[in-house]
Amino acid sequence: MAVRIVLADDSTDVVDAVRDVLAAAPGLTVVATADSGDSAVRAALEHAPDLVLVDVEMPGGGPELATRLLELSPRPRVMALSARDDEDTVLAMLAAGATAYVAKDALDEDLAVCVRRCAGGGALFVVAGCADGVRERLGDLWATAR
Repeated sequence: MAVRIVLADDSTDVVDAVRDVLAAAPGLTVVATADSGDSAVRAALEHAPDLVLVDVEMPGGGPELATRLLELSPRPRVMALSARDDEDTVLAMLAAGATAYVAKDALDEDLAVCVRRCAGGGALFVVAGCADGVRERLGDLWATAR
């Protein structure tokens, strides 16, 4: 069964790059794209994806969008995708309910592995330059989420 994905990012270059990476991975299907928080919620309602990849800095994105998406039924998993990898931004997305946080500079074949893990109910994880600092700040929560 294919993992159904809504890709929410306001950069067409990022959308194209992510779509290419995911298209090359068997079992992953981008069912819709969105360029704002409102259009991401509409796409999630229409397509009932397994996962929504959320750009942290697009209009209406970030933690607020993660919270909105997690109130939907059926409830998709949320994975943050951002050019920012500072600890505060990562922690804000995780606190809002994102299961994963991936830095945009990690847009390679590993992205498909991250998407599968997140969509499949994988534990909290961070792929970003600040991952060690995030682990330290999360402390026991990080250990139990793994």
